[in-house]
Amino acid sequence: MEENYLNEKPLEDSVYSEPQRQTAVPNAVLVLILGILSIPTCCCYGAGLIFAIIALVLASSGLKAYRAAPEKYTPGSYSNLSAGKICAWIGIVLSVVYIGYIVWLGFYIGWENFGNPEVILDRLGVDPSKYGY
Repeated sequence: MEENYLNEKPLEDSVYSEPQRQTAVPNAVLVLILGILSIPTCCCYGAGLIFAIIALVLASSGLKAYRAAPEKYTPGSYSNLSAGKICAWIGIVLSVVYIGYIVWLGFYIGWENFGNPEVILDRLGVDPSKYGY
């Protein structure tokens, strides 16, 4: 072996490790898709709420994995996870507001009158003759 004047290990003795490949945070894309779907479906009588809750549950498990070893995951997938979580919270708020509005409307005009547009317009103070009733 050659003499080493810099006190370095010889080339054949040193251990070279390949850089660790980064992967996507588990369920990051699915959380983003469900979070986005929760917003337009907030007016579908609770479908948006279901999508948002599933997205938040999946996001929490993905966040646990990311916090355990952030160097294993790509920054872009973490951004997708965060964006999906934010969209899910927006979907929850919109769904709760819409469901609250439907419940209020049901008590205000009466649940039995939901199929009668004349009564709905009359209870809301709109002249039904403007709309052909």
